[in-house]
Amino acid sequence: MGRVYGRYRDDIRRAFTLYALIPVIVIALSSYALSFSILYKTIANRNASINVRASEALSSVISRYQEKAQSLFESAAVLDSLASGEGGIKAYAELYDFVNANLLRADFFVFDANLQPIIASSNFIPEYAQSANSLGWGIMRSLKSAPDYTILSRQSSIQADDTSLAIGRAIVQNGNVLGYGVFDMDEQGLVRLISNTYSTSTVVTDSFGYVLAHTNELLVDSFGKLLVGFRDESGIVKSEADSHYVTRSAILDGSLYVYTFTSIGFYNSILLLVGVLLVLLFALLMLATSLLARKIAHGKTQVLDDIVRAIENVQAGKLDTRLELNTNNEFQVFAEAYNQMLSDIKNLIDVNKERALQMAVAEIKQLESQFDPHFLYNTLETIRYLVKMDPSSVDRIVVSLSELLRYSINHTVNEVRLDEDIAHTNNYLLIQKCRFGKNLQYEIHSEAETEDCIVPKLLIQPLIENSIKYGFADQPTLSIRVFTRQVEDKLEVVVEDDGSGITEDMQTKLNGIFRAGVNPTKHIGLYNVHRRVQLMYGKDYGVEIINGQLRGFLIRIVLPAARRSDAC
Repeated sequence: MGRVYGRYRDDIRRAFTLYALIPVIVIALSSYALSFSILYKTIANRNASINVRASEALSSVISRYQEKAQSLFESAAVLDSLASGEGGIKAYAELYDFVNANLLRADFFVFDANLQPIIASSNFIPEYAQSANSLGWGIMRSLKSAPDYTILSRQSSIQADDTSLAIGRAIVQNGNVLGYGVFDMDEQGLVRLISNTYSTSTVVTDSFGYVLAHTNELLVDSFGKLLVGFRDESGIVKSEADSHYVTRSAILDGSLYVYTFTSIGFYNSILLLVGVLLVLLFALLMLATSLLARKIAHGKTQVLDDIVRAIENVQAGKLDTRLELNTNNEFQVFAEAYNQMLSDIKNLIDVNKERALQMAVAEIKQLESQFDPHFLYNTLETIRYLVKMDPSSVDRIVVSLSELLRYSINHTVNEVRLDEDIAHTNNYLLIQKCRFGKNLQYEIHSEAETEDCIVPKLLIQPLIENSIKYGFADQPTLSIRVFTRQVEDKLEVVVEDDGSGITEDMQTKLNGIFRAGVNPTKHIGLYNVHRRVQLMYGKDYGVEIINGQLRGFLIRIVLPAARRSDAC
């Protein structure tokens, strides 16, 4: 029972489905994840930016009021007013000008030691300072107990059901408390200071969580505190009704905290909906792709069935089986090549040549086919580099590589004119020049009388490959010189470089391998050239390594000086 093979059309269908869907899914999911990340990053950055602006504005204003409250006891106008017990126009003007120069205007009050108002910007005296008994609570209690400190305190109004931020300091002279100075900022003024967007809510609290100002009353509980789920929190905070991105900043040495809230529940819903739609889209896409892949695979692989049947006939010995395809694509090229192959096989069967000649030709073909894969890899890397760095030179190097490869793989020709081989050698050197730049210099001098001599194809290129491979080993630059000449009835081709060269022992060893005709080493380039020359022209010709005039490596090839007219 023969081996059972799978169907190529099934492989195509699976490959088409796989490679059509996976990139789409990966790109879509990556885009979805990237959009999700960018959205939340944008929300976080914007929230933090709003928080920074609100914190800086609030901190700047309060700091100025704190500095002014601290300097009241140094104001001569204020001290004179306290001493006389009457409000002075000069002191009032000083405080009025200061308040109006700030972004947030506050009411100002100066009381004597018994909390009698001396200077006031408002007819309404705050509840915390309406009587002498007020010294027992609120900010007035703190001022009395700590006369040397500037006090920042949240004040609640029982009658008006609102809050304010009071900044005050006792006015002390010679150790005696003469009175008290207080700046009172109402909640609405603080809200105007911190409000700069409708999409983000801002809340200012004291260190105990009591709210001084807010732009969203839903964030404040019935006790006037920030909702417990948000206190001391930052980042994404989930609540029963919504999710928020929260940024929390401490200002004025932790006396106040600024919270900014951005609702992200709506965005989460949108992202979830998009995710569900993507899943449905992928499901439909997989179904459509599978059906389409099946249809395409069946249509495109029908020709493969014809090819398989033809090959099976050949395996059965029916060499007259031909492929008649009219697809106008690669399969037709294959069919023509297949038909030609059958004709060639039949012709080869009919040909009975001398065994020694067959072996020699086969060995020559083998030696010619040993093309250096590193050169091709390095050339492709050079092209990839030039596409970015010097696109104008890419066309030239691609053409040179194409001509060189076409020349190399043309097995129908074993011998060419010397000038033709030199032309293709120039293509090879041009490619190497693009790779090494100024580090590689070369010159080719060919005597005119040698140009029409017949030589083995790819004679010179392996020698230059050898020079480049070993010449750059210990130095950054390399010069190569190629020249040809005719000495009597012999043609000499010499390749010389100024590389590091080889030792006399290595030179003797290589020349010994050439004479023996057996190569026990992994170095095949020079030996291949030598072996091909001897197979084609006899033992009197070949490769010889001698000391070079340029300090490096010198290789001389000796061949018969034959021309087409000589029937060579």
